[in-house]
Amino acid sequence: MTDKNKRTKKIQQHIKDSTISCTSMVVTVFGDVVSQHGSWVSLASLIQVLEPFGFNERQIRTSVYRLVQNNWLQVNKVGRCSYYCFTDTATGHYEKAARRIYAVNQPEWDNNWTLVLPVSVPDMKLEEFRKSLIWQGFNTVTSGLYAHPSSERSSLDELIHELGIVNDLVVFSASTSDLNSQGVLKDLIKNRWKLSELETYYKDFLFFYRPICQKIFLTLPDPGECLLLRQAMIHDYRRILLRDPDFPAAMLPPGWVGHEAQDLVKRAYKVLAESSTYYISQKMKNAQGPMPEPNKRFFTRFGGLKPHQDY
Repeated sequence: MTDKNKRTKKIQQHIKDSTISCTSMVVTVFGDVVSQHGSWVSLASLIQVLEPFGFNERQIRTSVYRLVQNNWLQVNKVGRCSYYCFTDTATGHYEKAARRIYAVNQPEWDNNWTLVLPVSVPDMKLEEFRKSLIWQGFNTVTSGLYAHPSSERSSLDELIHELGIVNDLVVFSASTSDLNSQGVLKDLIKNRWKLSELETYYKDFLFFYRPICQKIFLTLPDPGECLLLRQAMIHDYRRILLRDPDFPAAMLPPGWVGHEAQDLVKRAYKVLAESSTYYISQKMKNAQGPMPEPNKRFFTRFGGLKPHQDY
């Protein structure tokens, strides 16, 4: 069995063991690939890309249908062919996630916390607001008060305006210079945000992907396998980030394993990007023909990617 077949089978088994749904993987492909190449893709192309993951045509068609029903994808039919694109709602969710997934490095912490106190958020919006706060890394430090050790508020402000709850909550900025308080806060973070569980997720991620990446750093796989590995890795990394509160280094244990995982993803993505992008341009199609070259934003991921020589 060739190295390619071994890696493909290993990734397929990993997807099966991790109970990764086809629907979730479709979202990853749209976010990581399709959104950067003109936004639209044919259903036939999706099937071609996703079958190496171990998903069959029926599963892929069903997943796409569900995403349309749930307002994640919109469809445009041209003759007998169907083409799909993120909805505006899905694009908004993706752009928030992309800020973290493809970040270069975390900015230096200014020692400020952001506190959010929902005062009169309507019940119909409260659960969505709570879930979105958790995704952004907030957690309750006392009943009804959410906190995060960061003064960066762009995603929070977008969420507040999207839900129309500007007048239903109070946002505070807070800081402490007391060393004893900082120690208490570190213990609070460790327990309330369950960092030990998060550490396990990162260790499992590295256990699976580190040996694969060590090989591809020496010998680059063919373009199709580059795309397969790129999608699998970004998908798993995205799933961990859903649990990661994105704390500054000062609030994390020394030698935090999440930093190693981020470095591995960044290095691997830069190695895989050129060849996988070439594969996309050759194999994936929209209504006009081959997928267009990636937009300029794509090449800013992880601090800068090398364009393919054909572009």
